[in-house]
Amino acid sequence: MSTTNISTQVFPFDDMFDSGYLRSDLETSRQVLDSLMSNMLGKRCYTGTKLPVVQAHNDIFRRLSEGASIGVQRRFARSMELYAEGVARHIETFTSHHPPSLQYMLQTRRLSVGVAPLYHLVEYAHSLQIPDEVFEDPAIQALERLGADLVILSNDILSYRKEESEGCPFNMVAACRMNGKSAQEAFDMVGSLLEESYHEWHEVMSRLPDWDVNVDGEVERYIKGIQDVVQANLSWRYFGADGPKVRKTWRIDVLANPPYLSDSGGAEY
Repeated sequence: MSTTNISTQVFPFDDMFDSGYLRSDLETSRQVLDSLMSNMLGKRCYTGTKLPVVQAHNDIFRRLSEGASIGVQRRFARSMELYAEGVARHIETFTSHHPPSLQYMLQTRRLSVGVAPLYHLVEYAHSLQIPDEVFEDPAIQALERLGADLVILSNDILSYRKEESEGCPFNMVAACRMNGKSAQEAFDMVGSLLEESYHEWHEVMSRLPDWDVNVDGEVERYIKGIQDVVQANLSWRYFGADGPKVRKTWRIDVLANPPYLSDSGGAEY
């Protein structure tokens, strides 16, 4: 299976929840997410209707399973389960009309950003031979989390204007603004979190344990895969014709009163 197949499925699927008809429909969203997870979790008795984009994912997972180890299959399925949980939490928050705290939004974005499944596609695509116990090591888990955080925080800064124009509130900058920060204060706060994540990454790398020489080499390739996921996200941006100007000035124009602010209340999670 080509790992590029999943990119043709994941974006239209995710857009249904970010800016599509499912953003404000929690019940239907849960049904769609359950249909997505049924095959991966072995629930072959699922009898509900599956959207074509879900059927495409089923085919991708079937082909992955034909060539991937049991460990890769299990880790990929678990990461997709957490992604589905994060998406459901976003919809629940959006329909409650209460602004999430920054910490709650970060915890939820770690799930819904869908980065962890990519790690295990890297593991599959490069035929990495990594013992299951390596993935239980706190340092490896910290790097996986930090990889997600680096994607989330950089993405939410750089894609904020696009998501703002679509009324999409599932963004760390938006969470800051819903909790009373000005636009500049919100960007500064998320930028500070991004810097902290870079510093923590280097700290974790300095205490990475040693396994045997063969495992160490495979782990090094896996960590490089996490870094590549972060870099890929930075290389794919939403600035359109303004791209050269934004990269030169490091400035973007945003709305003083985006629509999502009028949809939120004042309570924090």
